[in-house]
Amino acid sequence: METEEIYMNQELKMQAAAFKDKKKGPPDCKEGADDPAYENITLTFRNRDQSKSSHSLPKNKVPVRSRPSSDPAQFSHWLHRAMMSLHILLALSCVVLLALVLMKNSELSQELLVLKREIWNVSISVRECQKEQKAGWSTIKERTNSNKELIEMVKNKVQEGNLKLRTLPTDLTNIRNELRKITEMLKTPSPKPTTK
Repeated sequence: METEEIYMNQELKMQAAAFKDKKKGPPDCKEGADDPAYENITLTFRNRDQSKSSHSLPKNKVPVRSRPSSDPAQFSHWLHRAMMSLHILLALSCVVLLALVLMKNSELSQELLVLKREIWNVSISVRECQKEQKAGWSTIKERTNSNKELIEMVKNKVQEGNLKLRTLPTDLTNIRNELRKITEMLKTPSPKPTTK
């Protein structure tokens, strides 16, 4: 809006200067008529009633100052194309990222499957080891129990042997006494049988 007002102010000043020159009339001496550096400049005047948005000038007249071309239609078209390009670029980058994520996901899922198989194998071997360990412990327990029973039997036999050893001296003295009696009986002459 400000640029348009500046443009209008400059145009009004130029129109006022040209109007003053016109009132003075043609100069007495036509200076510059024969001068090649002299250039005849034609100014165009615009009515104030004419709308500000109409920029159409007669084709044979040259505008005093050209405004920068800021056509809103071209700008919106350019903006639309830029936005579409950005959207397409964003969509493509999303697709690429999604593809990378899916590839990584499939690699990770394969690695997880391998890891799951390995864990399954380890758990199976751990179960087998636990079974073997339980079987080993039960075998050790059975052997320990049987050894305890054998030890108890040996203890009982040793105690019985100890009891027999305690009674052995009395038995020996009884045997000795019996042997003495037998030897004495053998030493004594036996009576002769009488014949009738």
